[in-house]
Amino acid sequence: GRLVVERMLTRGDPVACVARSEAAAEELAAIGCQIAGVGDLMDQAFVAEVVSRTQPATLLTAVGGKDGAGNRVDGGANVNLFRAAAGLPTPPYVVFVTSWGCGETLEFLGEDARRMLGPALRAKTEAEEFLRGSGLPFLIVRPGGLLPGGEAPTGRGVLVRGRPDVGGAIRRQDLAEVLL
Repeated sequence: GRLVVERMLTRGDPVACVARSEAAAEELAAIGCQIAGVGDLMDQAFVAEVVSRTQPATLLTAVGGKDGAGNRVDGGANVNLFRAAAGLPTPPYVVFVTSWGCGETLEFLGEDARRMLGPALRAKTEAEEFLRGSGLPFLIVRPGGLLPGGEAPTGRGVLVRGRPDVGGAIRRQDLAEVLL
């Protein structure tokens, strides 16, 4: 998500971000991002207030991982975002970055990866299903393995539609370029 934000700011696009902590908010503000809020996306009231106040035209979310208590946020936090967005007078276009291995792509993932990523993939799949039924316009992007940042983009990142059997790895910088 951060690489997309950096590229959007470089292009001169207005970007508002939600940060999980004050430290993250300070980092985002330092690169020019408007801070829409600092808080917990698992808190439905917080999410509703931020989304209502900002009225985004596009909502890009790559929210995942665990909260401070070790609970997965991949499902609930994204569902909260989609629920709040669906309630806006002019709903935003949603770009949801999940993972290869969600939904119908799970069968193409190796057994070890399924075991390791299972809880995250299930949570992200639940959020995908909610988004599909929300009435919001959307694009779900399921990148394969994300390679560490720090290297220049290759320029070879591609989006493949309708081929759940196609997966692999992509540099985070290439994913950011493809998303824009």
